[in-house]
Amino acid sequence: MENSSVITAVTDIAGSPEEVWSVLTDLAAYAQWHPGLSYIDAPAEILPGTALRAQVTNGSEADGERAFTVVHYEAPRRFVWQAGIPDVVNAVHSYVLEPYDGGTRLTESEEITGPAAAQFVEGDGRSQTEERYVSYGKALAKQVEAVR
Repeated sequence: MENSSVITAVTDIAGSPEEVWSVLTDLAAYAQWHPGLSYIDAPAEILPGTALRAQVTNGSEADGERAFTVVHYEAPRRFVWQAGIPDVVNAVHSYVLEPYDGGTRLTESEEITGPAAAQFVEGDGRSQTEERYVSYGKALAKQVEAVR
């Protein structure tokens, strides 16, 4: 059975979209603030088609080294990457930044499709993934505020 779902977390951040973008796209610095992701050999320039490698450590079955491909990069508004295992699971992960109430509203979303998607989008898998995304948004907000 093909499963598909979108998981979304929204975080309001006290910083301009440019300030949030600067932290969000400084991939080499993720290990300093992100609780579950650190990039390996982070590229200096990010463009659509850029291959990324990261170490995922969030206490789930997804832990380990993962490869992503940037599919959309529009500073300072939208950053999207895609990853997956052909015929098993595919994820399209996006960050959208919008000016909001003197700061920035970050919407982090992931559309997960494929036969193995159910473990991420149903029951405890969904709630655990949502909780992780909320914690990531809070960590980003804290880092943006620390470097302002």
